[in-house]
Amino acid sequence: MHTHDRPCFTGKLVFFLAGLLYLGFAGSMAWAQTPTGLEIMKKQRDLQRAKDEEETQQMTLVNKNGETKQRKLARATITGSEDLSKILIRFKAPRDVENTGLLTWEAKDGNDDQWLYLPEMKKTMRIASSGKKNRFMGTDFAYEDLRPENLSLHTYNLAGSEAVDGQDCFVIDALPGNDKEADESGYSKRKLWIRKDISYTVKREFYDKKNQLEKVQTDRKLVNVKGSIWRADEIEMRDMQAGSKTLVVIETRAQDKGLKESLFTAAALERGGR
Repeated sequence: MHTHDRPCFTGKLVFFLAGLLYLGFAGSMAWAQTPTGLEIMKKQRDLQRAKDEEETQQMTLVNKNGETKQRKLARATITGSEDLSKILIRFKAPRDVENTGLLTWEAKDGNDDQWLYLPEMKKTMRIASSGKKNRFMGTDFAYEDLRPENLSLHTYNLAGSEAVDGQDCFVIDALPGNDKEADESGYSKRKLWIRKDISYTVKREFYDKKNQLEKVQTDRKLVNVKGSIWRADEIEMRDMQAGSKTLVVIETRAQDKGLKESLFTAAALERGGR
């Protein structure tokens, strides 16, 4: 036996064990202890918000018979000094919906403003809070699905952990936080799957007023677009009750281009951003 070899072996073993301990420590650095549902949501909001961003989207509407309609959209978002977002969605094609637009202003108290511009009527309509449960332009998305997640309007309960596509996720039950929200929302609750490694929501379940599963949104083909910001290149909203679905594929995107606040006004909505 060559006893002089032992220190070398022991050193390698110590190095190996230290490496394992470091990996375990690094993996737990994000959360020193089990976080609350609200802490998880706040972290996600902090990590995933851009100053501004633009996307062009190809949207496919599929009805219960498998018949499809194609639409092309542009979506722009800006986040202001109070960490509140403004979102503009505008249809580019086909001709029958061209230049139809939806403008959303996030409000700190949750009473977001939404305006829908219909070019054939040359009229902008304000979406009443009681109408946010309605579907947007024949899609499987409701107006409330297109608003930023307002953390003051809901309670978030951590329900456990579950893997989605092999990635460990927090599972959170999101419930209306007050009587007004419960009355105006089309949902009794939502269930969210948020990836632990990147703080991104990859799956949402929406439950109707009878607490029956109504819709499922799945975000796929995730890409790291900048820093801590992740986005999905493909989003599917499936209506489990109606048998329809809406598929959104991102064609182009850009972050932090310096978009102007003047783009996100009712006047800009009506003039088509020109």
